[in-house]
Amino acid sequence: MIVDELRAGLARVSKLLVVSLAFLGLIAPVAYAQEEDEGASIEPPDDEVEEVVVTGSRLKRDTYTSISPLQVISGQMGREIGLIDPGTILQESTAASGVQVDLTFSGFVLDNGPGATTIDLRGLGAGRTLLLINGRRVAPAGVEGAPVSVDTTLLPGALVQQYELLLDGASSVYGSDAVAGVANVILRKDFEGFELEAFSSLANGQVNNTGDQHRISASWGYSGDRGFIGIGAEYRDWERVNLSDREWTAGCNRDIEITTEGEIRTLNIGDEFNFGMRPDDCTRGSLVGRFFEYGTAMGSVYYTPGFSNTGIPNYSDSSLYSVPISYGSDGYNTVTFRDYSTNGREQFQSYIPDIQTYSAMAYGEYTMSGEANVTPYFEVLYARRESFQDAGAAQFFPEVPAENPFNPCNPNAPGGVDCGLAHDSILDDPTYRAAFTDYYVSNFGCFGLPPALCLPETFGLYTGPIGAVQTVPIVHVRGDRLLVDVDVDQIRYVAGIRGDIPALNGVGSLDNWSWDFYAMHTASTGDSSRPGIRGDRIDYALGWFSPTRTPCEGGLGSTGNPFESYELQDDTATGCVPVNMFAPSLYDPVVGGDFGTQAERDYLFDTRDFETEYKQSVFSFYANGEVFELPGGTALFGIGAEYRIDEIDSIPDAVARDGLFFGFFSDGGAVGEKWTEEYFAEMELPIFAGNPGMQELTVNLSTRHTQDEFYGSAWTYSGKLAYRPVDSLLIRGTVGTSFRAPNLRENFLRDQTGFLGVFDPCSIPEDAWDSLTDTYIPENDTREPEVLTNCALQGVDPTTFYNSGITVFSTEVAAGGTLDIREETSESWSAGFTWEQPFFSQFDLVFGATYYEIDIKDEIIEPSAQFIVNDCYTDPQFDSAFCNRITRDPNTLIFDIIDRGFINRDSKLARGVDLNMSIDIPTSMFNKAVDFGFDFAFNRTLELKDVFLNDDGLASEDDDVGEFGVPEWKGRMAMRVDVGKWRGTWSTRYISSVEQDPDTVDSFSNVVDGGSQTCYGPSLDDVDCRDVGFAENYFVHDMSVYYRGDQWTLGAGMRNVFNEAPPQVNGTEVFALNNTPFGAGYDVFGRQIFLNVVFNTQ
Repeated sequence: MIVDELRAGLARVSKLLVVSLAFLGLIAPVAYAQEEDEGASIEPPDDEVEEVVVTGSRLKRDTYTSISPLQVISGQMGREIGLIDPGTILQESTAASGVQVDLTFSGFVLDNGPGATTIDLRGLGAGRTLLLINGRRVAPAGVEGAPVSVDTTLLPGALVQQYELLLDGASSVYGSDAVAGVANVILRKDFEGFELEAFSSLANGQVNNTGDQHRISASWGYSGDRGFIGIGAEYRDWERVNLSDREWTAGCNRDIEITTEGEIRTLNIGDEFNFGMRPDDCTRGSLVGRFFEYGTAMGSVYYTPGFSNTGIPNYSDSSLYSVPISYGSDGYNTVTFRDYSTNGREQFQSYIPDIQTYSAMAYGEYTMSGEANVTPYFEVLYARRESFQDAGAAQFFPEVPAENPFNPCNPNAPGGVDCGLAHDSILDDPTYRAAFTDYYVSNFGCFGLPPALCLPETFGLYTGPIGAVQTVPIVHVRGDRLLVDVDVDQIRYVAGIRGDIPALNGVGSLDNWSWDFYAMHTASTGDSSRPGIRGDRIDYALGWFSPTRTPCEGGLGSTGNPFESYELQDDTATGCVPVNMFAPSLYDPVVGGDFGTQAERDYLFDTRDFETEYKQSVFSFYANGEVFELPGGTALFGIGAEYRIDEIDSIPDAVARDGLFFGFFSDGGAVGEKWTEEYFAEMELPIFAGNPGMQELTVNLSTRHTQDEFYGSAWTYSGKLAYRPVDSLLIRGTVGTSFRAPNLRENFLRDQTGFLGVFDPCSIPEDAWDSLTDTYIPENDTREPEVLTNCALQGVDPTTFYNSGITVFSTEVAAGGTLDIREETSESWSAGFTWEQPFFSQFDLVFGATYYEIDIKDEIIEPSAQFIVNDCYTDPQFDSAFCNRITRDPNTLIFDIIDRGFINRDSKLARGVDLNMSIDIPTSMFNKAVDFGFDFAFNRTLELKDVFLNDDGLASEDDDVGEFGVPEWKGRMAMRVDVGKWRGTWSTRYISSVEQDPDTVDSFSNVVDGGSQTCYGPSLDDVDCRDVGFAENYFVHDMSVYYRGDQWTLGAGMRNVFNEAPPQVNGTEVFALNNTPFGAGYDVFGRQIFLNVVFNTQ
């Protein structure tokens, strides 16, 4: 395969050689004549100057300068602020915007699979940020589905010299993915002798001091007159952090609300007010330890061993027809929802997963004798990530047939009862009857009836015997579906040869030409495995495959369960044992329960395994050199070609492919490949230099022609201008275009279908429906007015659409790649300046500012099912373009299917300003040289806007600036003091205040009117309140002291010196875990003390 790719690549590159020579043949005579006309020539310097390539250009030059907006973060600076993870270093840069996928996303389905982290520049998505190593692209890596981005956990942090962030569109220089910019990771090549480094970061001042990070690395290098060779290796370890280990996630998810007077409240009184339940600081959360029965109005009944208020042994209910049934000795309802909530009982969940990474690198080159300086070179980089995570507690709620021998609502089963008669026994209870009368007389005047007739029988509420009815146990089973082990390996080979072209020297005005050809191959392999309960097996064990509903008996080719669609597999029946879904061990403890026998667990559990392989082969040729002289200097020209093949084989096992896990989606993986062919050229023209009012005027022009196997071809270009009126002031501007064809995920992701729980905001919540009269109670409805309006516009009456209080429905969701989407295009421009103060010799000051604007057309997105629903029904403009992706059953109005496949969105716009300032003050104190340095980097995001077009062509806009992940301001300020071999550093990172989308801010309300959960409201001598969806300005500080000797480097410091906690918000308003925002830039580790030791023999 690789040989065939090489042949194809060489054949295509050969076309470029012909084009290049023809182009040079045209340029050389013109340039030569110009040189003669001017009657001047420039002699080369006596001393040879090393040429460098700066990120943003492929041209070699003798100065490390860039017209493009460029941020450089040194690897040493990362150490000085206590960072050893390249992903975190990149995500904490001021250019990173939007929600960053970091290690806290362990419980979510990610494009790159569990445990991966990515970098998103300008908030335009990780897929639009190109990541390079040593100027060459890095292939995606991950597992499951179709990985699309570089996994930054695989970067070898100890071997990084610096990170260079190119912050304008760079498609014409680097290729189609560089829409938002480029992150170029420059690896060290300064190894000389042996070097050993150890770095440890230890948690300090936390609830449990877990989350320690360790890194050990070793390197060796040798340099000779004609070449060098170097090797390096690194091991990193992140200790797992659970929710219980940090103050901000320990405990539970709370209803954090703010009153009209500015007081923050968390005590949830909603269930106390409505149901007489014990108040609690925690939200209700997902309820387990119960079962739902279909035959009566009881709905869910809860496990209360040794006690019952329902007539069903060991099960009780909180209320019936909105009337509490019984109270305990503490005066509160016998059943309190919080006692059955997973919220607060998932403290074992991974906040930061357990991760180990291994990496090794070898590189070298050797220059042969001769004036052509022919130099073969190679690079090999290997990286591996091993991770484990526990995503908490999932509900397990299989349907149990009415005839099941363990069903409590089967009067023919041992211990079973007729749940119709059990329901009626509640209505017969004298205490309940009195409470019933009091409730409906006090609140509704008994609908005009006299109090003596305000009784259950008056309203025909008795059901009588109903026989066996279907039930739904809702429990948590230990180890079900949310534990996952992941291993990801990536190996990258680069083999190349470069040299000079002395034959061109003196041909016209050509001089100093060189060439470079390399072949690169990357292979990434990911494996994941998670245990879980098979849906087909639980149906078989419960009797759904039997015409008589006999457990472990076949007869049907597919399940008879009306809510599932499992087919009989070859191994469905193997080893089947009847499963008792009502065994006490499943209900106590509420979280962490298990089946009654090991045989049941062994039969039901299987593993969901995935193997994902991503291959990328690149063949590149480039030549550049000097072409002619201009008044400002020597013009440079470069021309090149690149041929790339990307291939993915993401293969699931049958469990994943067919969606056999209960409540888990099917994933067909991805299989496909495509080639991309690109030709590019770049020229830099120093038009003027050294003239009054025009010390420098330089123009850089580049263009690229991209041919995609499936999307045709396109030209992209870039123009850059540098103008220096005086030596101290540089004014620069850039303009360019980009072209991004859909990637392998967007094209070849196979169908992912499954039944996911989707919240339907049109379904009336239980609290807003009177089961007695079957009428809507508007004052108990907490839904926003725009939701009600949108539901009605989409044909669903939100005041009559009631489903027994159920608002989350198991919904078929379809997704997958397609060749029918269009490519993205974009236009970008930037303008800025850099000023170096020329007035005082006592200190140096450099200040720069850059305005940028990136406008993407036909943006490709993959919306989630819940996003589609939320956007449709919460759109304040009532014209969401996503509503046509929702199909409802015409009879029941319940969701039928939601299409979340890839689509082209109209446009996305990013605008902002980067500000940078550096101050250096050399002085002396106590007869010692002291150097003070101050560095400031800020970003002001002006706009990050999506534009949607509906079917009528009407546009709706959504600007995220000022929301979580997209603050108006981000910044980092660093102060350093150098005294001899010692350096002290203090760094401060800043995130400005943020708040939720203004369109989704709740109105102030109270529990009386069915709104907020912590305020009684003015009618009960209290105030109103609403959810907290904002955060104040955030500062986090780091410090360190380093000593750098000839052989030893010693460092110690502290991250997050003051143990600044992330802000706490209400999770219903902001994407958060236990009230802590996800991926918004806040420090989630807390204070850490770090130590760094380096020994070298140089």
